[in-house]
Amino acid sequence: MKAKKLMAMGLAAAMTVSMGNTVFAGEIGMEAHPDQTYYMVTFLSGYSFWTECWRGFQDAAKLLGVEAKYGGTTEYDVNSAVTSLEQVIALKPTGMAVTCMDADAYKDPINNAIESGIPIVTFDSDSPDSDRTTFIGTSNYDAGVTAADYIGEQLGGKGRVTCLTRTGQSNINERIDGFTQRLADKYPDIEMVQVVDAGNDENEAATNLSSLLATDSDIDYIFAALQQAVLGTETALAEAGLTGEIKVVGFDTDTTTLDSIKAGSVEATLSQSPYAEGFWSMMYVYMLCNQEYINSAEDWYTKGFPSLPATCDSGCSVVTAENADMYYISE
Repeated sequence: MKAKKLMAMGLAAAMTVSMGNTVFAGEIGMEAHPDQTYYMVTFLSGYSFWTECWRGFQDAAKLLGVEAKYGGTTEYDVNSAVTSLEQVIALKPTGMAVTCMDADAYKDPINNAIESGIPIVTFDSDSPDSDRTTFIGTSNYDAGVTAADYIGEQLGGKGRVTCLTRTGQSNINERIDGFTQRLADKYPDIEMVQVVDAGNDENEAATNLSSLLATDSDIDYIFAALQQAVLGTETALAEAGLTGEIKVVGFDTDTTTLDSIKAGSVEATLSQSPYAEGFWSMMYVYMLCNQEYINSAEDWYTKGFPSLPATCDSGCSVVTAENADMYYISE
């Protein structure tokens, strides 16, 4: 098949540099590579957040003229997730974008894949001690800080809060670290009542939160740091007759959470950028596999020349009833 010409529309279709009154313009012509196959690999693959990541990954693959495939496990189990990752690695794809359920558990598989010649970038949840070239995703610690600032301002610096997390998942624990540390540093008169383990699904989250509410319901805000925790929190509050009395700040902008914001059972949520994470993960790993398009230094990838960002923060924003409509995604 004859390769078609593509322009690097997301990256550098035309590079223009202005120096005084002189403008230097250049053009990078890129070839489609239908023989190249790139995998996005996740854990808990039925999670709605990955749907948007995958959509961005596919769109970038279409732009670049390569094949995109999805891999991962439907289970929330680190052993199953690592096994699934290793199975994709064994297929010898051109490159991979991987989200890491546990940073340490993913380190060796990632390093082994890279050593075998498969470039890898990570997204959403990182394995920073691995040899991955780039991580793109929300700074989860900073997202926790954002949640703490929102709640702190709403409370005027005084009140009682709790939060729900999922133990054993690195990125979510980082959110709680940012949240609790920010409260301690900036809002010393806000009491952290308890950090509740949300378990593996919304039912466990509801059960565990209900146990706290049965003994202490004098709480102003709950920060539910993942989607399943939001659902569990709503259930627990409804069963206790506390919907609306205890305010809820969630995480992510799935349709269910947005609907809850508009209905008033959730006050706010934090938006990540799943489409951007997927899109730019594809772009970055493509550049690792087609190094001729980056002319920063001769043999830059092998020599470790920093030609792609080591980390890229896709950012987060606070979503309330005032701006929730703009976060709905058309089917």
